This record gives sequence, structure tokens and C-alpha cells, in this order.
Amino acid sequence: MATTINAAQVAQDFMSSVNAPGVSFSTPHMFRGESWGATCYWPNGDVIKDIGCYGTGETLEAAVADLLVKIEAAKAQQKVLKTAAECKEAVLNLIREHDAAPASFRDAVDALPVKG
Repeated sequence: MATTINAAQVAQDFMSSVNAPGVSFSTPHMFRGESWGATCYWPNGDVIKDIGCYGTGETLEAAVADLLVKIEAAKAQQKVLKTAAECKEAVLNLIREHDAAPASFRDAVDALPVKG
């Protein structure tokens, strides 16, 4: 009894296992010496608003592993507060967190990442 492998299903299963919004893959071109590629925009898959994360590697698995490293770096980037509403919400969150420790609160307010 022969088992038929559905390549499209294998690819779909692999793509759905990668935890990245809107992930896409590129294959290497054998004459140009390119690598495999994996791309997404973190955190929501929005090309305009999110951070572009690009992974490359000799294999597809290596490209995905590189992509995941780039996603972790994007997660680590601290969001910059740009609007008054964002600043107000951040300060209110700090007040809730540091209600009992005023000195800690002042330090946390000083550390807010406001675009200047």
C-alpha cells in the first residue's frame, strides 16, 4: 500500500506552525546563490505600522529560526509613546502599579519612552 504525500498540505502545516503574523517564505534561486527567506511584520502583520522581520538561511528551517530571533528583537524594542492619549494611558497604568511607592513612581515616570 502506497502513501501519497500531499505537498501543499505539508507546506500549509509547516506555515501554520510558525508563530508569526502574515509569515511568507521565499525560495532560493539556484543561479543567484540566494538563501531561503522568511518574512513577517510584528506584532500584527501590518506592513505600514509594524516592524519588518526578515530571516534568511541555507535551509527553510534556518530561515525560520533567524526570523524568530528577529521577532524576539522586535518584541524587545520598547514602544515609543507618540500621542497625548498614549502618554495619559501609560501614566495611569504607572499610578495603578506604583500607588504605594511614590519614589518608585517618579523613577518610572522619568523612564517613560516619550518621543521628544
